[in-house]
Amino acid sequence: MKSNYTFKHLDYSESLVNYTDEKLNEIGHFLLKDGRSTVYYSKSHHEYVVEVSMNTKQKFFKATASASDPYVAVDLMADKLEKQFLKVKEIYQNHKKSDLTKESKFKEINSQFEYQPKLKKAV
Repeated sequence: MKSNYTFKHLDYSESLVNYTDEKLNEIGHFLLKDGRSTVYYSKSHHEYVVEVSMNTKQKFFKATASASDPYVAVDLMADKLEKQFLKVKEIYQNHKKSDLTKESKFKEINSQFEYQPKLKKAV
């Protein structure tokens, strides 16, 4: 995944960029296709704010988190993105209505016509 990092009112930190990149790659396996992301780091009133906007072929994702520590803010942002990814993945995997599939229709018809033998008691 390609990422662009922007710092506002904050000095550039290679370790913070690497940490964010690791977190995005961990949750990136939920995506069906690769995407591009833009990460904004800012500081306002003793709070670090991390904002991510991500474009993929499926959808546009956006998450914002703030905390007193920048690494905690990255973790919170990653949790929010992961929830969004899982929701979209579930929609893509379960997009068919089970009542309209051939398998469910076959099971319904088969249960109506299947022969069920009567059990005899042993003497």
